[in-house]
Amino acid sequence: MSASRKSYRLQTFHAACWVMGLIAFAELGAIGVALALQKQRPPETRVVEKVRYLPMPTVGEEAPAAGTPVPVPTIPAPAPLDMALPPAPVPAPVMNLATPPIADPIVERLVAEAQAARVAEDMGRAIVKLEEAESRAPDEPNMLFQFGEVFEAMGVYDKATDYYQKVFELGVSGGGSLYQLASRKLSQGFVGAEEMQGKMALGRIRQFSDPRVPDGQKVVITVPILAAKGQALVPEDVEVVVSFFDKLDGEVVPAAPRNKPKYKWVTEPVDWRDATGQELLQVTYFIPRGDLQERHLFGQREHFGQLVELSYKSELIDRQAWPRTLAREQNAPERDPLFLPEEFLPDDINMDNPLLPPLPQR
Repeated sequence: MSASRKSYRLQTFHAACWVMGLIAFAELGAIGVALALQKQRPPETRVVEKVRYLPMPTVGEEAPAAGTPVPVPTIPAPAPLDMALPPAPVPAPVMNLATPPIADPIVERLVAEAQAARVAEDMGRAIVKLEEAESRAPDEPNMLFQFGEVFEAMGVYDKATDYYQKVFELGVSGGGSLYQLASRKLSQGFVGAEEMQGKMALGRIRQFSDPRVPDGQKVVITVPILAAKGQALVPEDVEVVVSFFDKLDGEVVPAAPRNKPKYKWVTEPVDWRDATGQELLQVTYFIPRGDLQERHLFGQREHFGQLVELSYKSELIDRQAWPRTLAREQNAPERDPLFLPEEFLPDDINMDNPLLPPLPQR
């Protein structure tokens, strides 16, 4: 093929490509114009005809004339979901208060030394330590609360109230658990041991021995603790100690260290707020039967009596001993317990509550 013919075909190809490109460009332009015109066209209005059916007339009623408008009943819209469902209850926050730490290590040491002195009943030394701590940190809640406890132990209740009030004013954020303790002190008030003389005493003790214990001797006593009406007692400050004594080889000896009595409050809660003004403490004492060698050398221990002591804030309020010889030895008032004879004990007696008649449940 000649060169001139090849050149002619190449030119024809190029011209065809140009023509096809122009045609494609023109079609794209036409499409764009059509879309623009469609957007500018107003929306088509559609007419929907609703057919209303005339209600059937009841007996004695004329049918409505044609063309008379008939009222269309309205359908109430459904209630929104948030109104139909009640809101979920929000649980109450649980506050776990802790004792606030002492930032100053010197104040922390002084407060610890003051507390040790107060426990040792060295109130003068405790006050000196707390005054030094107060000069360094006057708003420290631990120091303020310790000051209140020292003055309360000394019976200076007005100053104790002032320091407890300072802890209370710090609130939960500043006082932590000390805020709750100070609030309790301020609400319940202070009752000293000397003020309870003649307003708190031991009642008549009930005692019985259980004859159905084959391997030793079991004695149960119930101690009534009486309080005058209207006394703001702190149950944690009431202490009852029962010391048992045995008879061994003809002599009266204290109970063996291994035979420790068990204490149990029969009436709960222990707060002395009911109409009777008393709470009952049950004490169970058990003497196990000794082995043959021990009984051969020393004999068998037998219960002889007991000494009951009632204290408030570590100060003795009342004490009773039984029998008479033990009362003389212990220099304590004698009070014969109310015995429950064996023949009056029912067969189905509850050993956890052997009182007769049974106590009412509160």
